[in-house]
Amino acid sequence: MLRVTVFGPESTGKTTLARHLSREFEALYMPEYGRAFTHALAIPEESWTPQHLTQIATQHIMLREDIEARGGTALIVEDTDVVKTAIWSDFLCDSRDPAFDWDGVDLPDLYLLLTPETPFVQDSIRMHDRQARREDFFERCRAELERRGATYRLIDGPDFNDRTEQAEGFVEALLEIADLDD
Repeated sequence: MLRVTVFGPESTGKTTLARHLSREFEALYMPEYGRAFTHALAIPEESWTPQHLTQIATQHIMLREDIEARGGTALIVEDTDVVKTAIWSDFLCDSRDPAFDWDGVDLPDLYLLLTPETPFVQDSIRMHDRQARREDFFERCRAELERRGATYRLIDGPDFNDRTEQAEGFVEALLEIADLDD
């Protein structure tokens, strides 16, 4: 099963895009576990610990593996992943829990990295409404993907329809390559 992960800063359309791609390509959808965790516990930004992020990462992997085990399709679309959780740990705590193997996680076949020029929409758990913080987080995302040697494509521009077309094209190309390899 191929895996595509939608990735990037807050309020860039990741969840909407991941849901759309899963419907468009009849793929399995993996929601962002960290959002549910954050919403349920309502942890203030200054109170996060690396262990909180490790809990999110561990649960995210378990949930994704459960969803993947359902099978029946060639693709799973993931709304963020544990690599982004590691970046959040750096961002919120200035460290990562050494008990979690942050570098040993399986990378998806393709990351779709969304740039931060979309308008920010506040919700009950978003923390980074200042554009400079969103841009800093984006650069951390790009640097982490490059450090890991991950395959990624940029999804840019402020228009969601343009972003959707870009993402669809990249997923179509991935699926075509996979068909050629079979």
